[in-house]
Amino acid sequence: MSSSLEDLLARLQREGYEIKRGKYISARAPDQERFTRLKTLGADYTEEAVDSRIAGGPRPSRQPQQRSGKVSLLIDIQNNIKAQQSAGYQRWATIENLKRAAATMNFLTEHGIGSYEELVERCDAVAAASIRTRESLRDTEQQIADLALLGKQIDTYRKLKSVYDRYKASKDKEKFLRGFESEIILFEAAAREIKKAGLTKLPTAEKLKVELDGLSSRKNALQTELRNIQREEKEYGTLRKNIASMMCLAFPEKKGEQLEL
Repeated sequence: MSSSLEDLLARLQREGYEIKRGKYISARAPDQERFTRLKTLGADYTEEAVDSRIAGGPRPSRQPQQRSGKVSLLIDIQNNIKAQQSAGYQRWATIENLKRAAATMNFLTEHGIGSYEELVERCDAVAAASIRTRESLRDTEQQIADLALLGKQIDTYRKLKSVYDRYKASKDKEKFLRGFESEIILFEAAAREIKKAGLTKLPTAEKLKVELDGLSSRKNALQTELRNIQREEKEYGTLRKNIASMMCLAFPEKKGEQLEL
């Protein structure tokens, strides 16, 4: 337990927090971009409320009701923090979990998430974006593989066309075939693939290279996009886990509801 507000702030600094004083006290965790005002954690974390609680005084009154019909995620977390008198909260209210609560509140505020419904929608949107990007990446990789194979078939066709033309013009095709059987087989296989691709005119090697380079650039861009989405998915996964943990400890009756987030 802290003996005073100054003692609490000193403990936070030892844990790696930066403390900024002004009209309001703000704190920033080592991996946090912006400072978080303590008062944004709820009415119980204003300077006056902290001083009062350390001195053994009563807790502030309940939060005002939301105007909309949605359940406010920020207010619910604040109410969770206010449940200190429960046995579950005594296990939860440690410096480490206070940092987790502050980071969660800061993430929700920075991303404009104010309700459970908005959080679920955001998680669903990120999951859908991940699926779309994976599918686009697979399609692009398949296009690269198909185009590279077609390029080899075109190259084979060009190299062996003169042999095939001689074969077609030969008066003794069986004799010619015995001498160039492998070349004829490779040419005819390449011709079938080119026809299957619907080509009426063979593209130049330069044109194929330009198309392959474009597909490779798209593949690289999609890989970068997917890594960013995966990082965002991980952030939201951690957020949902933290919220579920906080709510279940302070409000056991909400356990099922929170784990569905």
